[in-house]
Amino acid sequence: MNDKQILKAFQKARKREQKRAIVRPAFTLFRELFLLICGMVISAAVMIAAAVLHLQMSAVLLVITPLIFVVTQAKNILLLSIFLYQRYAPASIRSVCLFKPSCSEYMRLSVLKYGVCRGFIKGLRRVRRCHPPNGGTDEP
Repeated sequence: MNDKQILKAFQKARKREQKRAIVRPAFTLFRELFLLICGMVISAAVMIAAAVLHLQMSAVLLVITPLIFVVTQAKNILLLSIFLYQRYAPASIRSVCLFKPSCSEYMRLSVLKYGVCRGFIKGLRRVRRCHPPNGGTDEP
Protein backbone atom coordinates (compact mmCIF):
# COMPACT_ATOMS: atom_id res chain seq x y z
CA MET A 1 0.00 0.00 0.00
CA ASN A 2 1.24 3.48 -0.76
CA ASP A 3 0.87 6.53 1.48
CA LYS A 4 -2.34 7.76 -0.17
CA GLN A 5 -4.09 4.42 0.35
CA ILE A 6 -2.96 4.31 3.98
CA LEU A 7 -4.19 7.85 4.51
CA LYS A 8 -7.58 7.05 2.95
CA ALA A 9 -7.89 3.96 5.14
CA PHE A 10 -7.17 6.07 8.24
CA GLN A 11 -9.72 8.68 7.13
CA LYS A 12 -12.43 6.05 6.58
CA ALA A 13 -11.74 4.49 9.97
CA ARG A 14 -11.80 7.94 11.59
CA LYS A 15 -15.16 8.78 9.99
CA ARG A 16 -16.63 5.53 11.33
CA GLU A 17 -15.31 6.30 14.80
CA GLN A 18 -16.75 9.82 14.75
CA LYS A 19 -20.22 8.47 14.17
CA ARG A 20 -20.09 6.74 17.54
CA ALA A 21 -21.27 8.71 20.55
CA ILE A 22 -18.47 10.71 22.13
CA VAL A 23 -18.81 11.28 25.85
CA ARG A 24 -17.20 14.53 26.92
CA PRO A 25 -17.49 16.59 30.05
CA ALA A 26 -20.07 19.33 29.71
CA PHE A 27 -18.67 22.54 28.29
CA THR A 28 -20.90 25.44 29.11
CA LEU A 29 -20.70 27.71 26.09
CA PHE A 30 -23.03 30.30 27.60
CA ARG A 31 -20.97 30.59 30.79
CA GLU A 32 -17.78 31.13 28.81
CA LEU A 33 -19.43 33.69 26.54
CA PHE A 34 -20.86 35.44 29.60
CA LEU A 35 -17.37 35.71 31.14
CA LEU A 36 -15.96 37.07 27.89
CA ILE A 37 -18.74 39.65 27.58
CA CYS A 38 -18.34 40.72 31.23
CA GLY A 39 -14.61 41.22 30.72
CA MET A 40 -15.24 43.27 27.60
CA VAL A 41 -17.83 45.42 29.41
CA ILE A 42 -15.40 46.08 32.26
CA SER A 43 -12.66 46.96 29.77
CA ALA A 44 -15.01 49.36 27.96
CA ALA A 45 -16.03 50.98 31.27
CA VAL A 46 -12.39 51.58 32.21
CA MET A 47 -11.66 53.07 28.78
CA ILE A 48 -14.70 55.36 28.96
CA ALA A 49 -13.77 56.49 32.48
CA ALA A 50 -10.25 57.29 31.32
CA ALA A 51 -11.57 59.29 28.36
CA VAL A 52 -14.11 61.22 30.47
CA LEU A 53 -11.55 62.10 33.14
CA HIS A 54 -9.03 63.17 30.45
CA LEU A 55 -6.27 61.24 32.11
CA GLN A 56 -2.81 61.33 30.65
CA MET A 57 -2.67 57.60 31.19
CA SER A 58 -5.65 56.91 28.94
CA ALA A 59 -3.39 55.63 26.15
CA VAL A 60 -1.71 53.27 28.59
CA LEU A 61 -5.09 52.09 29.88
CA LEU A 62 -6.26 51.47 26.32
CA VAL A 63 -3.36 49.05 25.87
CA ILE A 64 -3.20 47.48 29.32
CA THR A 65 -6.90 46.76 29.87
CA PRO A 66 -7.43 44.46 26.84
CA LEU A 67 -4.08 42.81 27.55
CA ILE A 68 -5.12 42.02 31.13
CA PHE A 69 -8.41 40.66 29.86
CA VAL A 70 -6.75 38.35 27.32
CA VAL A 71 -4.20 37.09 29.87
CA THR A 72 -6.82 36.37 32.53
CA GLN A 73 -9.23 34.70 30.11
CA ALA A 74 -6.69 32.85 27.92
CA LYS A 75 -7.83 29.39 29.02
CA ASN A 76 -11.49 30.18 28.39
CA ILE A 77 -10.73 31.74 25.00
CA LEU A 78 -8.64 28.74 23.93
CA LEU A 79 -11.20 26.17 25.12
CA LEU A 80 -13.99 28.12 23.43
CA SER A 81 -12.13 28.19 20.12
CA ILE A 82 -11.45 24.43 20.35
CA PHE A 83 -15.12 23.82 21.16
CA LEU A 84 -16.26 25.87 18.16
CA TYR A 85 -13.83 24.00 15.90
CA GLN A 86 -15.06 20.61 17.12
CA ARG A 87 -18.66 21.69 16.74
CA TYR A 88 -18.69 23.53 13.42
CA ALA A 89 -15.65 22.46 11.35
CA PRO A 90 -16.55 20.24 8.38
CA ALA A 91 -16.23 16.50 8.96
CA SER A 92 -13.88 16.26 5.98
CA ILE A 93 -11.35 18.40 7.86
CA ARG A 94 -11.84 16.80 11.27
CA SER A 95 -11.59 13.22 9.95
CA VAL A 96 -8.08 13.70 8.56
CA CYS A 97 -6.46 13.31 12.00
CA LEU A 98 -4.57 10.02 12.28
CA PHE A 99 -4.36 9.93 16.07
CA LYS A 100 -6.79 8.79 18.70
CA PRO A 101 -8.00 10.98 20.45
CA SER A 102 -8.11 13.57 17.68
CA CYS A 103 -5.68 16.49 17.73
CA SER A 104 -8.32 18.99 18.86
CA GLU A 105 -9.45 16.71 21.69
CA TYR A 106 -5.80 16.14 22.65
CA MET A 107 -5.21 19.89 22.82
CA ARG A 108 -8.34 20.38 24.92
CA LEU A 109 -7.28 17.65 27.34
CA SER A 110 -3.72 18.92 27.57
CA VAL A 111 -4.88 22.50 28.24
CA LEU A 112 -7.13 21.23 31.02
CA LYS A 113 -4.38 19.01 32.45
CA TYR A 114 -1.25 21.15 32.08
CA GLY A 115 -2.56 24.71 31.81
CA VAL A 116 -2.64 27.16 28.93
CA CYS A 117 1.04 27.57 28.00
CA ARG A 118 2.30 24.02 28.43
CA GLY A 119 -0.93 22.44 27.13
CA PHE A 120 -0.99 24.69 24.04
CA ILE A 121 2.64 23.82 23.24
CA LYS A 122 1.91 20.10 23.63
CA GLY A 123 -1.13 20.46 21.36
CA LEU A 124 0.84 22.31 18.68
CA ARG A 125 3.54 19.63 18.72
CA ARG A 126 0.85 17.02 18.25
CA VAL A 127 -0.69 18.86 15.29
CA ARG A 128 2.74 19.21 13.68
CA ARG A 129 3.28 15.45 13.68
CA CYS A 130 -0.23 14.58 12.45
CA HIS A 131 0.72 13.20 9.02
CA PRO A 132 1.67 9.78 7.63
CA PRO A 133 3.45 7.59 8.76
CA ASN A 134 2.56 8.78 12.27
CA GLY A 135 -0.67 7.85 13.97
CA GLY A 136 -2.14 5.65 16.65
CA THR A 137 -3.18 6.19 20.24
CA ASP A 138 -1.56 9.08 22.07
CA GLU A 139 -2.75 10.45 25.40
CA PRO A 140 -1.69 13.79 26.91
